Amino acid sequence: MADIYGILDALSELVYISDIETHKILYMNNAGQKVLGNCIGKTRSEVFPKAKDMFRLKDLGEECYSYKRTNKATGKTYMVRDKLVVWNERKALLEIVFDITEEERTKHDLEVRLENEHFLVSCIIEMHRNNSFDKTLNSLLKMIGKFLEADRVYVFDYNGTAMNNICEWCADGVKPEIDNMQNMDAHIIDRWIESFREGLSVIVGDTEEVRNSSPSEYKEMMRRGANRVVASPLDNNGTLIGYIGIDNPPKEKISESELLFATLGYFIASALISINNEKRLIEMSYIDTLTGLNNRNRFIRDTEEMAGSVAEGFGVLYMDMNGLKRINDKKGHNSGDRALKEIAGVIVDIFGSEHTYRVGGDEFVVLCNGVKEADFLLSIEKLDKRFVQLEHTCAMGYQYAEKAYDVNEIVRMADEKMYLDKKYFYRNQKESSRYRFCNDTFAAISTPDLLKKLINEERFVIWFQPRFSAQTKEFCGSEALIRFFDEDDVIVSPMDFIPEMEDNETIHLIDFYVFRHVCEYISGWIKAGKAVKPVSVNMSHMTLLKPNFIENIMDIWYDYNIPKELVIIEVAEEQEKGKVVDVLMELKKCGFKIAIDNFGSKYADLYLFADLKFDILKLDGDMVYKIETDKKAHMLSTSIAQICHSEDIKIVAEGVENEKVLEILRGIGCDEVQGYLFDKPMSWNRFEEKYL
Repeated sequence: MADIYGILDALSELVYISDIETHKILYMNNAGQKVLGNCIGKTRSEVFPKAKDMFRLKDLGEECYSYKRTNKATGKTYMVRDKLVVWNERKALLEIVFDITEEERTKHDLEVRLENEHFLVSCIIEMHRNNSFDKTLNSLLKMIGKFLEADRVYVFDYNGTAMNNICEWCADGVKPEIDNMQNMDAHIIDRWIESFREGLSVIVGDTEEVRNSSPSEYKEMMRRGANRVVASPLDNNGTLIGYIGIDNPPKEKISESELLFATLGYFIASALISINNEKRLIEMSYIDTLTGLNNRNRFIRDTEEMAGSVAEGFGVLYMDMNGLKRINDKKGHNSGDRALKEIAGVIVDIFGSEHTYRVGGDEFVVLCNGVKEADFLLSIEKLDKRFVQLEHTCAMGYQYAEKAYDVNEIVRMADEKMYLDKKYFYRNQKESSRYRFCNDTFAAISTPDLLKKLINEERFVIWFQPRFSAQTKEFCGSEALIRFFDEDDVIVSPMDFIPEMEDNETIHLIDFYVFRHVCEYISGWIKAGKAVKPVSVNMSHMTLLKPNFIENIMDIWYDYNIPKELVIIEVAEEQEKGKVVDVLMELKKCGFKIAIDNFGSKYADLYLFADLKFDILKLDGDMVYKIETDKKAHMLSTSIAQICHSEDIKIVAEGVENEKVLEILRGIGCDEVQGYLFDKPMSWNRFEEKYL
């Protein structure tokens, strides 16, 4: 027996022997006594609560029985091996206890990790479903909340001074707080910011911890019943843009929360950026950038909404500025812009800005919902008197209805009255030399046959304006521009004949003419071994909507089979998207790149093209001209550049004429520029000689 005791005492595992009848401990080796103390004489249940049924062990015979057991006294998990033996000539139970605490902990950690990884995969799959960003984010917060067993999960945006809860999920029985967490003072989380900027999460294990150190934080958490909080930062290229947080997760889930947020933070930040971009695009698409009034997009939306909820008493005022073209021609577009802003200011003074719109280049509309006729007419009278004091005038038409069952019909009637007033104005004006010129020179454009004759006579030619990198000033492409030579070989601006072609629906002949010749030029340059850069070709909306447009474009391309990335289709920003977006999407599928031209000149309608995923946005020359002195133009251009870069859209500035403007454009992140600072439009052979 002495040899047996020596062997058992030498083992690192716990070994003890107990009486099978009385369950008292008869023997325990040194390893057991080190952990449990001297247990000789105690029963097994005293040492190991919930010990296995001894009567079952009587039937073991020669077999060995194994099971796992956690001992509360030691806080460890053991694997127990039981065997019936004869000890000092009586039946006894021999138990060998192996400490498997670390193995169990490792196994548990692996299971938790595997569970987390499965959850992360589920989250990523959910984020790639074809839902909108806000729907995806709502679904994602629900998944997180249920997985972490939290009361509330939320995402806040943050701008340094204020924060807004943009999305919230609540467990059953938990009161939503999203409406109470808007435009909150960002100083509430001052204590968190330092950790956030280091990429670290903030954990409040017990709200009472911050009662004295951060009273405002404590007050807010108590208001919404948050006893425990975990919050993790969301950033965009190192700039804090918000955070994701949960209220009241179980204590054992806190570390998992921190780990999950660290992993999902990038994806949630991307969703937040996209949601904010979409909101900014929507806001921009509803504001006229020149006057600050609502634009045509907002007008269309508001009239649709009003159609079903018009109050009694509805008035519409429709206005069109007289002589804007003459001002632009004689004094320049800046003078025309100032006149439009002056008129807009007068209208807002009388009617306010909520339902005042600039719906076209020189057209304004005011909608008055729930107004008495006398008050409506009095406001028009005041406006008329103010216009008498101005240098500029407007043709006006108005319509009032006690009950507006058809908003669009009332708008149409006001529009018709405005045109009658417009005709009266021009009937009393002498015909300008500009209009005589247009009528005499471009009468031929009124029919396709006569226009084709001018094309065959090579009266229309293609010039190229080079485009350059804003950062390095290196040549990086060009824009194809149409020019017309009159009978005296004098160059005529496209502004003098393109509108006439659009009015007569012959513009497609010129657009296809330019596209074919650009393909021909590029093909020749490639064959000559020249370093060809992409060329932009302008397409009218009317051309895009011609039957078989895609087939015609592809037929021309097949004739030359040039790399499609060398031809960029430019489409001017427009207030009516109609089927144009569908056509442009087909062009994208065919492999052509799409550029939105003249952005900011009228409608700021980038939002309408969000589904198109176009490649290039070109800032209008007037906006570029104002960027140096007009804070609004600078702010808008900066926002546009930020949005474009986040959506992987290249931004190009037109009309760059001095180094100061170029420096500003560089600062806001403009990619490419074109304008007289670098070079003027030139003939194709001069362009080839200088740049290829």
